[in-house]
Amino acid sequence: MGQLALNVTLPDGFSFASFCPLPGNEDVLTLLQTPFWQELPQVFLFGEANSGKSHLLQACCYRLQEEFAAAHYLSLRELSRFGTGVLEGLSQHAVLLALDDVDAVLGNRAWEEALFHLINRCREQQQALLMSARSNPHALNCSLPDLASRLLWGPIYAVRGVDEAQALEVFKWRARNRGLEISEQVAAYINRHFPRDILNLIAILQKLDEVSLSHGRKITVPLLKQVLV
Repeated sequence: MGQLALNVTLPDGFSFASFCPLPGNEDVLTLLQTPFWQELPQVFLFGEANSGKSHLLQACCYRLQEEFAAAHYLSLRELSRFGTGVLEGLSQHAVLLALDDVDAVLGNRAWEEALFHLINRCREQQQALLMSARSNPHALNCSLPDLASRLLWGPIYAVRGVDEAQALEVFKWRARNRGLEISEQVAAYINRHFPRDILNLIAILQKLDEVSLSHGRKITVPLLKQVLV
């Protein structure tokens, strides 16, 4: 039997508790779980697609909101089609602005100028910036030199992604974090029949969690065959 595709896109909860602490990410996790915004006006994360950058940016915002402080998360990849005006209406009272996918708008002069002015405003208003891209900001292609220099204003951290060998272990870790019991038989079935990338496995976990909650059923291989089609 070949590997199966799964058309499920519901995300897992974006919190620090649901981010598996893989080797190599100790420093960035330690920093982000402190009130870094009080000391560092700017932090930049980079890593390959699906490495967890978006998860970490949103976790920082959720943490601040739980402390009744304002924080904004924006994916520039998703918002770029709406134009640079989306950056102009951001609250001046926000403690933190989290800008994901900065590289998605580089090369567009209007967006680069808007980012340049936003970084300047944040520095003047003492708002912290947490940014991300797939590449180290030293290697990003900016047509505006002044923006390229400003992307380097703060500390830079690499976020290590989950490789295929680690993906199933992360899946089981996150299942335990949700209070779900994944037997070795279930894990072996998933390992044999589904792509071993972290996004696909988290989608499987979301679906299993929904079925387990709604029907009160233990997660078994027959249940997998029934619902994961």
